[in-house]
Amino acid sequence: MTQRYPLRLAAAGLVLGLAFDLLFNGKMLGLSAPLFVLLLLGGLALAVRWEGAQAVRSNLWLPVALFFFAGMVFLRASPFLTSLNVSTALVLCALLAFASTQDSLATRSLPALLLAPLEALLLSLDRGGRLTAHVVRHDLQGLPRPSRQRAGSIVKGLLLAVPVLLVLVPLLASADVIFAEMVEWVLGLQFLADLLEWASHGLVILPVGLLAAGGLAYAVRSRQEPSPGSSAARLPRLLGFTESAVLMGTVNAVFLTFVVVQVPYLFGGRLNITPSGFTYAEYARRGFGELVTVAVATLGLLLVLQAQTRRESPRQERAFDLSATLLLALTCVMLVSAFKRLLLYETAYGFTQLRLYVHVFMVWLGLLLLWFALTLWLRSPRLALGLLVVTLGFTATLDLLNADAFIVRQNQQHYRGTILPAHSGSLYQRQIDVGYLTSLSEDAVPALIGLAEQSPAATRRLIEEDLQQRLVTMDKSTNWRRWQSFHLSRSRAYELLQQRYGGGSNG
Repeated sequence: MTQRYPLRLAAAGLVLGLAFDLLFNGKMLGLSAPLFVLLLLGGLALAVRWEGAQAVRSNLWLPVALFFFAGMVFLRASPFLTSLNVSTALVLCALLAFASTQDSLATRSLPALLLAPLEALLLSLDRGGRLTAHVVRHDLQGLPRPSRQRAGSIVKGLLLAVPVLLVLVPLLASADVIFAEMVEWVLGLQFLADLLEWASHGLVILPVGLLAAGGLAYAVRSRQEPSPGSSAARLPRLLGFTESAVLMGTVNAVFLTFVVVQVPYLFGGRLNITPSGFTYAEYARRGFGELVTVAVATLGLLLVLQAQTRRESPRQERAFDLSATLLLALTCVMLVSAFKRLLLYETAYGFTQLRLYVHVFMVWLGLLLLWFALTLWLRSPRLALGLLVVTLGFTATLDLLNADAFIVRQNQQHYRGTILPAHSGSLYQRQIDVGYLTSLSEDAVPALIGLAEQSPAATRRLIEEDLQQRLVTMDKSTNWRRWQSFHLSRSRAYELLQQRYGGGSNG
């Protein structure tokens, strides 16, 4: 082992395993997430101190971001946001182990950044196993071991004790009710159920402890130690400049034709929504998903071409950059078209979770395309950093928007007596989808209460009935009341519902 104090690292990992079991095993997510992250960061700080490592200052934003997304698990109750925040926190944990004491994460290449979480997981498991083996072989070797003769004497003593206990235990059981219940519990093999429960806890504690100990050891590894991701040989470039130029030129021609021919259709807006044209739904739905898919595929294509194209002169470099920039520009135009279609759809029919998520995703995807073009001309290796920032920014934006509450508020504004033209020339009044809004998470409860107070009687009755039923459901559930599962959004929703409907929740 290259670690100075493997026993300390193993003990820290075991403590983290115990904490994980206490905070998460059989509990709902809530306060447990930021608490465990604090313990994890504390363990990492101790490991850095024990091993004499030095944290890289440019990577100190990683623990801040990790705690932010763990805190959002505590703040947001939306299932999608919870899964997104948990996934982001896990990736940040892997990146923290990968780069906390190594070179700046901003200088890593895109392949190295994409492979970093997998590398961190596999090498943490490997180091956890080797750390455990070292502790067993060396640190625990000096512990006293019973001799074979002493073990035989212990077995003989137990055999002699059996007939004595058969006489004394019934007498003591008849003398005391509590002792009798204890004897009955033992003879009834109830203790086996407890042993199975403890075994189930062990199945959580030991693997998590092993991974945590290995992760700490991996995080404080020496900078001189080779890393599979960094020492890998550079892949040969398989494409010549001509092949890439023809490929990009063909795609540019198709994209340019698509944009020029369909400018009125792409940006005509309401002018295209006529009795002989398309309805709002047909116009807004038509193609925005496909255009977003094209944008993502184009980004992937350019990344592959950039990595695999041989450019043997400055002239070829400039030609490649110009062709790639034109492709990025045309992709941005189509992304703007998709954004406008979705915005029109939201204006006409209101917000849903999927529409909002796609809406935010397109904004960040557009920023990534612009960042790609900038790094292309500046010959900057920081494209990977841009991808990481965009990924974290997408999740953080949804967190800060409080997506479910935002959807309710936006639909409330759209609902207020708006009259829209139908494709037949007649008029219809937009109806708010109460069933959908009341299916949202506890994040939406304060906004739903506000919507109920400002809605007509029929709409208000539907919302009130759902909110009362939600209170009844929360009253019947006990899992979310544990201190590990304390959740700010759920707690606030419950308090508001209690204040409003507390008297009727029992009926």
